[in-house]
Amino acid sequence: MSGIGQLSKREFVSLMLGLPATALLPDLAAAQASGTLNIAFPVDVQSWDPTSVTFPLGQSIYKSVFDSPLHYSPDQKLLPRQIKERKWLNDDRTRLEFTLQDNILFHDGSPLTTEDVKYSLVDRPQKDKRLAVAGLLQDLKDIEIISPTSGVMVFSKPSPSVEFYLGFLCCYILPKAYHQSVGDDGFLAKPIGAGPYKLVDYQRGSRIVLEAFDKYWGGVPPIKNVTFQALTEASTRVAAIESGQVDIAVQLPFREAIRLQSKPDLSVKIYPQAEIYMLQVPSYVEVLQNKDVRTALHMAIDKQALSKGFFAGTAKPLSILTTPGSSADIPGYSFPFNRAQATELLKKAGYSQAKPLRLTLLCPNGSFPNDYEISQAIAAMWRQIGVDVKLEETTIAKYLELNHAAKLPGIMFYSWANATGDPENYAGRILNPNLRFSAWKEPSLVERIDKLFAMKLSEERLDAYRALMKEASDNSWSIPLLQTVGNIVTKKTVEIPTYTPGYVLPAEATRKA
Repeated sequence: MSGIGQLSKREFVSLMLGLPATALLPDLAAAQASGTLNIAFPVDVQSWDPTSVTFPLGQSIYKSVFDSPLHYSPDQKLLPRQIKERKWLNDDRTRLEFTLQDNILFHDGSPLTTEDVKYSLVDRPQKDKRLAVAGLLQDLKDIEIISPTSGVMVFSKPSPSVEFYLGFLCCYILPKAYHQSVGDDGFLAKPIGAGPYKLVDYQRGSRIVLEAFDKYWGGVPPIKNVTFQALTEASTRVAAIESGQVDIAVQLPFREAIRLQSKPDLSVKIYPQAEIYMLQVPSYVEVLQNKDVRTALHMAIDKQALSKGFFAGTAKPLSILTTPGSSADIPGYSFPFNRAQATELLKKAGYSQAKPLRLTLLCPNGSFPNDYEISQAIAAMWRQIGVDVKLEETTIAKYLELNHAAKLPGIMFYSWANATGDPENYAGRILNPNLRFSAWKEPSLVERIDKLFAMKLSEERLDAYRALMKEASDNSWSIPLLQTVGNIVTKKTVEIPTYTPGYVLPAEATRKA
């Protein structure tokens, strides 16, 4: 037998029992007002400056308050949004002309113009390199203003894939005049966007209260009031939706989502996401600089067993840093699971059951479906080959802080979202040592990835990414695990579309009679 089949009975039971069926709920009475859409959400926002953080889980909230220049459809097609038209002016892809919608207003009633676009995507990032948008759009050097609703983005080098990011992370448009008048702290205390909802109340770590913006350029949302409840414990989200205290709950443990399918008053959607479970491997942790150690750790993980044990086989095991069937997938390539060979490789590196490798595995608990339980299972698999694993629970905010500062004490379990579906935002950004997203910082990859970033969208480019991803897996610079399987549970009276990036957009929700 292999994988979980070889775990002790005690370990197997402890890994598979899941979260408790009941949990102590916070007081949600204030959010039960008539007509309010209550959403049990796994996280709070990290910051009310959406250009400052790379925070996939928070995009549902940011898109609700700030909107976005472009937008991905539920089936991952890139569509117009605040930018209604765009075209490249040269073959080198260094000049992108764009036209805004004519009637976009910020929540204070002021118009959103090209000046605001330039301020948000060029001026602020150039002054403050700590902003996440500064790294994402590092080659955007200027925006030439043609009119209040049109301009040209000017890049220092070919940037053919930049359009992908205008609908994804960080590229939000802030009101220049308001931001300059109140400053950073004032904006964080009272943020203003141009999205379908405006923020009316915020209690950190508890709830985000939104109200429909009656002058939203895309039309007033059908549901006027929305409350995101920050319920970080997965069991609490389960209890909240099961008891009827919320209308929507997301990112529930898989077995709980399956169980709730039998509830006549609930609707459960389970769907594959444009997101991957992976292990971030920091190159600056000394023991992980040994290739035999990294390969052993990778080879000891029975990914199929993880899928069967936690997702009833619906989560597809991964061998490279992309989702199956995506543009840069490598059909037929498979990284092997082989516990015996993993044990031998660890022995070759000087470790054994008698002299175990000591390693920290950091993981969130409840941020992603079954994140902590999967990490427990991986730790158990590693112990079987001679690894003394310290499982350390952490938050996504703390992980991002440590990773951006290159201070991770060990391997980190993470779920990497990629609404674009493009390999640049998988391997290109996960492995680029110049970007703060990366944990494996191999200097020799800088020039190689920079060339990939500048290549025209072509099969040659995809082949180059395939080669990079295969090399990354062969060397275990990063360890891909599973394609994520998302879930959303709603009352039968609520309808909301699912997105492969996992967005929950209340502006698109409706109530059924």
